[in-house]
Amino acid sequence: MTGPDPKALLARGQRMFTDLNGGQRMTAVVAVLAVVVGGFFFVRWVSTPAYAPLFTGLSGSDAAAVTSALSDAGEPYQLSDGGQTVMVPQADVYAQRVNLAGQGIPAGGEDASGYSLLDQQSMTSSDFQQKVTYQRALEGELAKTVGAIDGIQSAVVHLAVPQEDVFTSDAAKPTASVLVKTAPGKALSQQAVTSIVNLVSGSVPKLAAEDVTVSDATGAVLSAAGGATGTAGGDARQSQQRAVSDAAAAKLQAMLDKLVGPGKAVVTVDATLNFDAQTTDKQTYLPTKPATTTQIQKSTEKYTGAGAGAGGVLGSGTAGTTGGSGNYSKTETSQTNALGTLKETSTSTPGKVERMSVAVLLDSAAAAQVNSNSVSRLVTAAAGLDPKRGDVVEVTAMPFDTSAAASAQKELAAAAADAKQQNMIDLAKTGGLAVLVLAALVFGFLRSRRRKGGDEPEELEYYRVPDAPAPADAVLEMAEARGLPMREPEPQLATVGAASVESIARENPDDVARMLRGWISEGAS
Repeated sequence: MTGPDPKALLARGQRMFTDLNGGQRMTAVVAVLAVVVGGFFFVRWVSTPAYAPLFTGLSGSDAAAVTSALSDAGEPYQLSDGGQTVMVPQADVYAQRVNLAGQGIPAGGEDASGYSLLDQQSMTSSDFQQKVTYQRALEGELAKTVGAIDGIQSAVVHLAVPQEDVFTSDAAKPTASVLVKTAPGKALSQQAVTSIVNLVSGSVPKLAAEDVTVSDATGAVLSAAGGATGTAGGDARQSQQRAVSDAAAAKLQAMLDKLVGPGKAVVTVDATLNFDAQTTDKQTYLPTKPATTTQIQKSTEKYTGAGAGAGGVLGSGTAGTTGGSGNYSKTETSQTNALGTLKETSTSTPGKVERMSVAVLLDSAAAAQVNSNSVSRLVTAAAGLDPKRGDVVEVTAMPFDTSAAASAQKELAAAAADAKQQNMIDLAKTGGLAVLVLAALVFGFLRSRRRKGGDEPEELEYYRVPDAPAPADAVLEMAEARGLPMREPEPQLATVGAASVESIARENPDDVARMLRGWISEGAS
């Protein structure tokens, strides 16, 4: 059994369309177009596969290798995230991942650098080639190690290792340079920079930490040679200093807003912090009463002996004295008394507030209602200022310029009004269109019911389809030959669905377009 003839169906549809009024024709045209367009997009949406990430965070060389392998395999793919992510149909993700892994793709930098370079050396490599290859392998391994730190997307390490010479006593020291590329939205902390310096210096013989330079992809020096801290340390200190200033300013601003009203006072705080670490040792002796003796030392010396005669020259003079004795005694006493001892060790933590300056600007209209001295005392007490360390507070009253704020407020109100008006216009357009479509549908429905409910003219004689099986086309030709109007059986026409309309439109696009133009022109007339 053959299907319906497309040309016959088009002829029937055209005759049915000519019997409709203008509103019904427009409704029919819109319905047919909606079915065709909706079916087209639905088929396209259903036939488009869902894509899922195959690999993410790829380097340029790895992404090129992956896409080349997928192209050779005839697998569709999409690139996203600036070419760092390759996406394939979701059903093929695991199969393609296993297939590419069998080909060693992506390399991930493991086969192109690192200790794998040592496996590629030949037996005829010279000593210089072996040293250069080892240095490249060490640089690759260090780059992968640094790249594993959280927040680092990739890293490049360059080593400058001088050649050892046995005839030179003062050899040059090795140095290293590290270039890191941080992940989007990530920033390296000083701790991470220090870790990079220590990792590199600890992996190269005779490489000191102060000979390692770390920079980021923007050209900022994070750690310079010589141990100087670069942008990372400076940014950390500035951030801490700014945090202290902002916290004090916010506290004072909240207090002044309650005192003089919001927008009538401005507070600026400048805090200077001391980041030097100091350690102080202090020892104090505490005497006790009565004194406590801890040690007594006594020494005595005694000597006893016979005395000798006075010597002289023999002659006519006086004779020398004979006989006599001598004694010697010495005593020393040493006493040690205990004293109380107090030892104190104090360490100052970096980041102590060394000096703070506070400036308060009041609106002259609000300042007339408060006392400037009272405001100054309140600010001094609230901020914890100490005049002995050089803290300064200044309170000044001046008229505020509110023209910019008023203009901005007017522009904001105007923008809000325009947005509200535009929303109302869009809503009115949508509502009007919906009302028109609904009115057209209701009008067409009422007209069709009015036609069906009216009395049919008696002079019209309808041709009845005979019971004998006859083709529908032959019956139509017979009716047209007799000049009789033909009433189409509605159940048969209802069997023509959206699928048949879409099939006819695809097979006979020119005829469908010609028919639609005719319907539209007739509806407009």
